[in-house]
Amino acid sequence: MRMSKQHFDFIADTVGPMVGWPSQLHDLADRLAASNPKFNREKFISRAVNAWEQEHQHIYEVPIDDEIIF
Repeated sequence: MRMSKQHFDFIADTVGPMVGWPSQLHDLADRLAASNPKFNREKFISRAVNAWEQEHQHIYEVPIDDEIIF
């Protein structure tokens, strides 16, 4: 059975937020692309990164103090 768009959407929405960092989604997309020649890698990454950002938005809410003091 070949994976369909619905499968890829489910993976993006469910697994996307579970990865440690969004850059890991590129590796996942490479593997999924091998399962279906019609796989749209860019759409998958966009959807999965969006899901990751929604789950991890608290990261962006904390101000970062990156001042260097000599």
